Amino acid sequence: MPAVTTILQQLIRLRRRKNLRQSDVARQMGVTRQQIYNIETGRQGHPSILTVERYARAVKAKLVVVSR
Repeated sequence: MPAVTTILQQLIRLRRRKNLRQSDVARQMGVTRQQIYNIETGRQGHPSILTVERYARAVKAKLVVVSR
């Protein structure tokens, strides 16, 4: 599983913990609820890192890259 998909799964869990609906995320991202559904279910393939970053901002999360 690509790292971007793993990050997205964590963000989806965060969205649910915050009781945010797909429509809430869609509104923040300026897309339709159907597009969020497609992103979350993988119907559009693997999302780009830019899409994941926008999703993160919509759920009030920050992506941080750590160098090891």
